[in-house]
Amino acid sequence: MPWLTRLSNTLQKANSHNNPALKIVVITGEFSGEIHAYHLVKTLGNSLHIEFSGMGSKMLQEAGVRVIYDYSKISVTGISEIFGKLKYIQEALRTMKQHIIRENPSLLILVDFPGFNLKIAKFAKAHGVPVIYFIPPQVWAWRKSRILKIRERVNKVICILPFEKKLYEEYGVDVTYVGHPFLNTVKPVFSRTEFYKKIGVKHEGPVITILPGSRENEVSKHMPILLSIITKLEQHIHNLTILLPLAENIDFRIIDKYLTGPRAIRAFKGLSYDAMAYSDLAIAASGSVTLEAAIIGTPTIVIYKISLLSYLFARMLVDVQYISLPNIIAGKEIFPEFIQQLNPEKIAEKALYMLNNGRESIKDDIKAIHDKLGTFDSYQLANDEIVQFLEHIYGTLPKTPSVR
Repeated sequence: MPWLTRLSNTLQKANSHNNPALKIVVITGEFSGEIHAYHLVKTLGNSLHIEFSGMGSKMLQEAGVRVIYDYSKISVTGISEIFGKLKYIQEALRTMKQHIIRENPSLLILVDFPGFNLKIAKFAKAHGVPVIYFIPPQVWAWRKSRILKIRERVNKVICILPFEKKLYEEYGVDVTYVGHPFLNTVKPVFSRTEFYKKIGVKHEGPVITILPGSRENEVSKHMPILLSIITKLEQHIHNLTILLPLAENIDFRIIDKYLTGPRAIRAFKGLSYDAMAYSDLAIAASGSVTLEAAIIGTPTIVIYKISLLSYLFARMLVDVQYISLPNIIAGKEIFPEFIQQLNPEKIAEKALYMLNNGRESIKDDIKAIHDKLGTFDSYQLANDEIVQFLEHIYGTLPKTPSVR
């Protein structure tokens, strides 16, 4: 009925005119942070009438964010590795600063990516834009001086690790702990049988999932080492199945050269939770994926390699006993860590030992991590904190239009 369509359009326009949208800029600079940004944007969009824009990639676009700059040009790990990206980092900073001036948003939400985001926070605060940091810098691992910058440049911090709140409070930062969202989101999609059928694998022996990282430079650093480890393991294990779930932002062409030869490595996009859940062991580059493995309960070996210069800088700046989040949260080594010195022989020996001992050996430690993280609806709690923050500044906020 044409008249009904016209009426709906008229109501929508009137509603938009009387109920103007808030403008919120969201900035994230790598894949794991973008996952959190995606869920937060979706939750906020269900509460308030918001026009989102910012820095991200396809995932944030799918959430309804107008992406001003694609972070794929600047996503990199390590310190020396940054030099090759400086041109694009400066371009991204300039683009996002200009966008903030043009947009004059009601709020800037920063997600992880501290080196870049703290610069943006300073700029935004100087131009009167309120700033919330969701998943703040790991100041407990790196320079404590960053806390002072956060206190100066950020209005509110929303953290997801249980020990962060106390540290930020000691420095007078307005901080809220909302629990870690992984406890609600990290779970397999399919049953074991469905999963293996979907990826076309008939496994007869042990299954190992390898996770080289979600950035191109991580993949190039870790894949040759992972292949060497697999070669060592194949000398001791018959019918070994290797799964390689790739992050959505990693192009298959990047790993094609590693998949030639007789070994059967099954590479596919996504489904990393299923792969870990239905594997006997994971070997993973340090990052958020190690906490995902812990939540799923998969025995995991943590590896990490960066350039020598970056490593020497990190040794001077980092003050933690462990590098992976499960070990940091537990306060002891649950997952063996091999950092920088990645000897395939030693890692293969550890893998054989863990394959023989299985999930039961870490069951109690995994439960302790779950207990420390707690069970929260983290994105909804973060949403509530942001809405309350905005109401305190602007008063009554525009609700999501009932007529779309």
